[in-house]
Formats: sequence, C-alpha cells, structure tokens
Amino acid sequence: MKILIVDDENISRNILLAKMADMGTCVAVDNAKEALAEIDKAKTENQPFDLITLDVSMPGMGGQELLEHIRKKEDQNKIPKKNRAKIIMITARMNLGTINACIKRGCNGYLTKPISKVQLVQSLSQLGFEPASEEQIDKESMSHSDGVAEIIKRFYTGNIILPVFPNIVKEVEELLASKDPSVDDLAKIVEKDLVISSKLITIANSSLYKGLDDVNSLNGALVRLGLKHTLGVCSALATKNLFNSDDEALKAEMDRLWIHSFAVASLARRLAEEIGLDNLETIFLMGLVHDIGKMLLMKVFVDMYPDVPINDEDLQRAIHEIHTTFGGVLLRKMHFSKQIIKIAEFHHWEQFGENTDKELLLLSLANSLARELGFLFFSEKKTPELEEGDLTLETNDEFELDHDQLIKDLSGLSALTILELDPEKVFSIIEKIHPMIKETSRAF
Repeated sequence: MKILIVDDENISRNILLAKMADMGTCVAVDNAKEALAEIDKAKTENQPFDLITLDVSMPGMGGQELLEHIRKKEDQNKIPKKNRAKIIMITARMNLGTINACIKRGCNGYLTKPISKVQLVQSLSQLGFEPASEEQIDKESMSHSDGVAEIIKRFYTGNIILPVFPNIVKEVEELLASKDPSVDDLAKIVEKDLVISSKLITIANSSLYKGLDDVNSLNGALVRLGLKHTLGVCSALATKNLFNSDDEALKAEMDRLWIHSFAVASLARRLAEEIGLDNLETIFLMGLVHDIGKMLLMKVFVDMYPDVPINDEDLQRAIHEIHTTFGGVLLRKMHFSKQIIKIAEFHHWEQFGENTDKELLLLSLANSLARELGFLFFSEKKTPELEEGDLTLETNDEFELDHDQLIKDLSGLSALTILELDPEKVFSIIEKIHPMIKETSRAF
C-alpha cells in the first residue's frame, strides 16, 4: 500500500507516520502544494497513492479544499471510482458540520486526534485494506491516546471542571482603559490579592525590571513596573497559579511547561516592541496561555489515571497532538478573546500568508525561538521514530547560543520573513533577554 500523509504540524505528522510505517510505503508532506506535487509524481510513475490522509486545518489550502481539488483532478482524468485513492480526513475536533462537508466533497472516512493505532487499523479495515494482526490491536487496546480521547469526550459533555482565571486581570485591564488611570487606583485593585501584591515586589526587584535600589512597598513596585507592565505581571501571576499542583510528578511537568510559556511570552513581547506594536501586554498574555490546553489535559489525566507516569513520552505525544485545538476550545469557554483563542489553535503552523495577524506571527516566532534557546517542553523531532530526547528543558547556566546555527534556523521561518525582522537583530535581542527569562520566570 502506498500512503500520502498531509499535515502541517510536525509532531502530528510524525506520529501518524510512525503508526503507519509498517502498513505500507509512506510519504509525508506539510502543505497542499507539496501534496499535489507528490500526487502528480506518483501518477507519472504509474504508482498512484492507495491512501491519503488530510489534516482538515492547514494554512493556505486547507484539507477540505485539497480534498475537493484531488477529486476534481480524478474526474478530469476519468479515473474509475474503484481505482481512486481512499482519502481519510484527520480532525482535532468532532464537528458534525465539518465531517458532513468532507463527506460531500468525497472523503472515505475521518479520524479524530489523538489517533490510536486501534482506531487507525479499524478505519483502514473498513476501507478494504488488510488489517493488522490481533496481537498489534491488543497491544494498543488501552493506549495513552485512548485515555486522552476519554478526557476530550468528558470535556465536551461538561464533565471536566474548568480552571478559573482570577478577576484581578480584568479589573486592571478596565482601569488601564479608563480615563487617567493612576498608580493609587491600581494599588487599590492589586492589594485585594495578597499573593499577587507580595509577588509584585519580588518581581519588581528581578533582573528584568530591577533599578539601582530595591523596592520594598507595593506602591514602589507599581511605580517601577508602570501601569502597563503591571497588567502583564498580574496576568503572569494569575496564569502561573493555573500551573500549580500538589502532585509531585505533575508539578515538575507543570514547572517545565510554565518556563516554556513564560519564555514564549517574554520573547513575543520584546519582538512586538521591536516592530512598534503597542498592545504589548496582550501579546504577553497570549504567550502565557498559548499552551493552556496541555496544562488542563495533564491535570485531568493525573486525576483519572494516577498510576500512569505523566512524563511518559507516548502520553506526551498524545497530549501534544490534540493540545492546540483543545486549548482553543478551553480559552473560548473561559471567555478569552477570539484573537487569543486563535493563538492557541495555530501557533504551531509552520507556513503563513502575507495577511496573517502580526500577533500570530510573533507568537509562532517566539515559540520557535524558545525551542532554539532551550526553553522547550516537547521537542519536535523530524524523524518518524520519535524515540529519544522528546521531553527536554535546558535551563542550566552553561547553555550557549550557536550564532551560525540560529541565524540559519531563523532564516527559514516564514513568520520572521513576513514581519521583516533581521535575523541578526533578533539574535542580538534574544542574546540579551535569554538570561533574564531564566531568572525572572522563577520569581513567579
């Protein structure tokens, strides 16, 4: 069997590739243009694809549009229906409208992320492909993907308690939007939360904000931070609270995820400042919550399956595969703005169009830079094996930036090109901010 896998997200693509590697000859691409080129090449070589999997949500030409394009070409080439490729749509959300639209456009089936091998084998068997052995199916019968899928099911049926984002952030936002906000007005809001007010003093004395002398009062901290930066710090403290856990193993993972999120937020805000945007604290908040889907999935998994190690690599792959869509839905239920929801859903896209929102470009770029700097929670390996080093977080003081490699990596990012940022300038920025991120993230 000859298989074409089309998915723009690197880890999701490699997970599916790993699950299908023993089912046939696989080709994996990350966009519609390359997919169509592979289909034409296979036709020219008289070795057409038997099976094609299409991710529904992709930048540029999405899965539905690509599906329609493939079927139209088959019609034009007068390929008999029995000889046409079987096409399975891959979706992260069980949306009946989307599924029906794909069926009308000619798909043969659909799978929802996270995809277990059992789910995959059963679907292929229904399409007439040779199923895997019973031993393979039994081995996967209670996979981590199934556990994550059960969490998703409970979430959509309202059986998961949602995290609560403290109201203090909204109050500070409203104050800043009012006419002539003052430090005294801000202090009246902040002092109502003893944890946040005490932490503000510590953070005002951190390397990111530190002046010549230490401040030792709330008003002094607010003056040093300024009104807008105080909003960002309050957002960070409120978000950090969501990452807390009494479970020792889960807390270790939450700390790692927090440092990654804080790094992305700090990098995005600094880059936004560089290109002249003025909604810096909103961009900072976007970075803090961009991976919120992972946070809740891990917490619920530990509650439901306390005997399964939360740092298990297979489990983390299953969580990663669904976290963007899940995070977007979670933020919607928590009443965040459409703009922030979009960040959670699409920050792992690798290719962007010229008209993409600058905020999304900045967060995608910051996410890539955080990985380059060692502040990564889940490594996006480019090989189907996904066996080593997937879970890493480098925070030791010996970490050094590789100038030439970083410049090379930056030059290949479409977000950086569209934002018209100079790679050398970006390197200079992150070289300065890197040690501050490590120290300040711990102050929270």
